[in-house]
Amino acid sequence: MIAAFTRLDLSSWFPRTQTALTLLFVVVVGVLLPVPGMAIVAAALVTSLMVSAPFLGDERGRLDTLYGVLPVSRSTVVIGRTLSIIAYYLVAAVLATAVTVVSAIVRGGQIETKLLLIAHTVALAFVGLSMALQLPVLFRIGYTRGRLMAYTPAFAVAGIAWLLQTTGALVPVQQAFERVPVAAICGAGALIGILGIICAVIISARLYRTREL
Repeated sequence: MIAAFTRLDLSSWFPRTQTALTLLFVVVVGVLLPVPGMAIVAAALVTSLMVSAPFLGDERGRLDTLYGVLPVSRSTVVIGRTLSIIAYYLVAAVLATAVTVVSAIVRGGQIETKLLLIAHTVALAFVGLSMALQLPVLFRIGYTRGRLMAYTPAFAVAGIAWLLQTTGALVPVQQAFERVPVAAICGAGALIGILGIICAVIISARLYRTREL
């Protein structure tokens, strides 16, 4: 039942022009910016913005009402939607990796596997935290009242970066980050991302269960 709902959910928003444009943005970033890993960062960023896209489709097509009459549990809806968002992220991440590698080959450079691993685990952590922040709100109050949450993760990262830059703490943080073993960074990033997704599912299921459709 979860797999069936995931396919239904993907079919309602993934084939849209908006989705194609966000994936195109990932490609453009990978091609135009010579910094390795930027396309992977862009994939995580657009995923955080696309978390709200299925909820917009729900309200436009009144699909919430349909979910209320279908023989599916609220938990199935939450898990299925989470999987559809993860599917989008995986597509964006694979596309970003391909663009990064091809761009490096065309420019005559080399891509370090270590750099790709760090970029992907940091991106996963960002996506997991974004979902943990947005999904409970969107499942509880819907897109119209919760749409500003789509921009919160990006603004939060930009705010933290600005604060570090302003206070002069950015360089010490970067230096400390460079001394951390790659395995520790990858493990921490993956753990944060997975825990974020799990928390998003658990909290969203509880909140969505009490929502009137």
